[in-house]
Amino acid sequence: MFNFSSKTYVGKEYKVSDFLTQIKAIKEVKDDAKKIKTITFKNVINAQSLNVIEDKEFQNIYVIHLELKERNIPKLFIEELDKNISFHTYYIFEYNNESATMIAYKEIGTKVKINSKYYISEFKVPEFVDVPMINSVKDMYKFILGHEIGIPSRNSETPNEYITRVKAINKLNFQISKTESGIIYETQPKKKFEYNERLRRYKKELEELMRMEK
Repeated sequence: MFNFSSKTYVGKEYKVSDFLTQIKAIKEVKDDAKKIKTITFKNVINAQSLNVIEDKEFQNIYVIHLELKERNIPKLFIEELDKNISFHTYYIFEYNNESATMIAYKEIGTKVKINSKYYISEFKVPEFVDVPMINSVKDMYKFILGHEIGIPSRNSETPNEYITRVKAINKLNFQISKTESGIIYETQPKKKFEYNERLRRYKKELEELMRMEK
C-alpha cells in the first residue's frame, strides 16, 4: 500500500448493488460480490492532484478500497467491474486488519482493454510505501505496476513497454525452468549440450531484460 498525497484523497463510498446494475452482472458475479462489505473510491490520482500537466492517455488512476466479509478476493466481480471503468485502477482489499492488492495493466481507448494478467498479492498486515517524486500520472501508474509486479520499471519506458518486458521476462523464466529440467533428465550428450547452449542463451536474454538504466 502506498502513502499517496492527501490531495488525492476522495473517500467516496458506493453501494455494491449500484455497480452490479451498471455492469449488468450475471449470477456468478452477483454471488462473488456477496463477499464485499463496502466499496470506496479512496483516491483519485490525476494531473490536478499531482500538480502536473495533463496526459490524454493517462488521465486518472482510481484507488478502490474494498472491505470484505471473508478472506477471499472477489476476482470475478473485480474483473467484470474493471472492464467498465474507463480509467486506470488499483484495488485494495481489507479483511480483519490485513490487506491484499490487485492490478492489471489497462489500455484506455474507445474500449477498455486489459493487456496483462491480474497481479494479486497475498493478505498480510499492510506495509506503507512512500511514493517518490513523480511528475506524471503515467509514471505514477508505472511505479504502482512495478511495485506490485515486483520487477522494477525503467525510467525511459512507457507502462505498455514495461508490461511487454515483464511478459518477456516471465516467458524466459518459464523457458529456463523447463530447459533446466530437460538437462537433468537428458542422457544423450549431444542433446544435453544443445540444452546447455539454449540455457546460456535464455539466461543472457534474461540478464539483458532485467538490466536497469545507469
